[in-house]
Amino acid sequence: MIEQRAEQVRVCRVCGHLNPSDGITRCNGCWGLLSGANLVPRADAERRSRFPRIGVWRKRHIILPAVLVLAVIIWKAISLLELTPLVFAPDGATSQINAAAGSQNWAQPRNDARSSGFTSLQAPAPQKVKWTFSTAKPLLSSPAVVDGRVYFTTEDKRTIALDAETGAVVWEYPLGSPSSSTPVVTDDLVIFAIRPGLVVALDRPTGTLRWERDMGDPVLASPILANGTVYIGAADSALHALDAATGRLRWSYATNAWVIAPASYADGIVAVASQSSIVNIVGDRTGRRQLIFDAGRSRRIAGGPVIQGDRVYFGTRDGTVWAIDSKARIWPFERAILLIKLNLHIWGLVGAPIQKGSVWSTFVGGDISRAVAVTPDSVYAGTREGRVAALDVATGEERWVTETGFQITSSPTVAGTTVMVGTKDGKVLGLDTATGKVIWDFQTQGQITAAPVVAGDTLYVASRDGTLYALTAP
Repeated sequence: MIEQRAEQVRVCRVCGHLNPSDGITRCNGCWGLLSGANLVPRADAERRSRFPRIGVWRKRHIILPAVLVLAVIIWKAISLLELTPLVFAPDGATSQINAAAGSQNWAQPRNDARSSGFTSLQAPAPQKVKWTFSTAKPLLSSPAVVDGRVYFTTEDKRTIALDAETGAVVWEYPLGSPSSSTPVVTDDLVIFAIRPGLVVALDRPTGTLRWERDMGDPVLASPILANGTVYIGAADSALHALDAATGRLRWSYATNAWVIAPASYADGIVAVASQSSIVNIVGDRTGRRQLIFDAGRSRRIAGGPVIQGDRVYFGTRDGTVWAIDSKARIWPFERAILLIKLNLHIWGLVGAPIQKGSVWSTFVGGDISRAVAVTPDSVYAGTREGRVAALDVATGEERWVTETGFQITSSPTVAGTTVMVGTKDGKVLGLDTATGKVIWDFQTQGQITAAPVVAGDTLYVASRDGTLYALTAP
């Protein structure tokens, strides 16, 4: 009797699978190479194959959890170091659209992307009413004036373009909801917000719709525009960057409260203040945080910030004007370390810590309830108690303070050598920038909460009496 030869197989060195001895080069179980796997009897192979499988099982149960733990660590590191905008960088703007250029124009809410509230044009002493335009409800926001046209939004649910010489209507666009937004005007577009939450772009010559973006939350702030991007805050406690050509959302940055005032832009950074005590400075490309400056829990910020040179200026409701360094950078954990130092200081264990970005702060008193205006050499602030103060832009040193006797309800505007403010009594006051002396006033029939605007030889005043006034010198 001939002894039957035992079946020969190849044992995979990777997974332990038993493969037939028919010349195959890869394992049927894991597709690993069988090179180096010798032929062995099946009985011996079945005993030996248990050990590689146990090794593989161990590897799989060690490697997979390790990979998951490593992924969590990497994600946490990205979050803590605020690298998300860099790792997942948003798309850039599709154009380089900017507000309409021209020394005779007022094309953004505070004249420029820096939100300075300043023009080199001289303000006329308003002794002549050039024309008026009346609406059915109070006017809450300033107009924009570009190339012989006046653009403004209304509480009676319209955006209107007027002829700057005659006040005649060029076009109207029905909004369906009220708006207190000063438009941004480019060569082709008029961009503004509607209070329930739409950002709208109209064709500048015709007033027809070009695009609109639903922000999903109320929008009380006016937009600013720089290099193809519209920056606007909303009631979702965030600053949003929209593509100016399409309305597409580029990025959003979370603030700690509603944003109701215009942001400011210069040299690749955007500064924004929310309804709190914090100013945020973020990069324009990604929206990544660069600096957080906290004025203090009891010091709510009034209006939006202003960028001038390498400083950011703002006022707080306790009557303080601040200057901070726009180039300062805060790193992860610095704010936590500052809080620890503050607590140690309270216990008298260390000296008072200095917050990164601090340059100067000056107390002028009263309630600074609106944005400041900034010129190349001075910062101007008005208080609800009727005080107007001029401070040195570099040092914060007081230049002059004037008690006007009227409750100031608008942001100041500086035109040439005149600083102008609106009052609760419906007056516009003009003060000399050098001395603070009141040199003229103009009376309307309603409170003025919109900052006066100067374009060309005309002063424009929007009043809560529902009237837009165009005023000139005699």
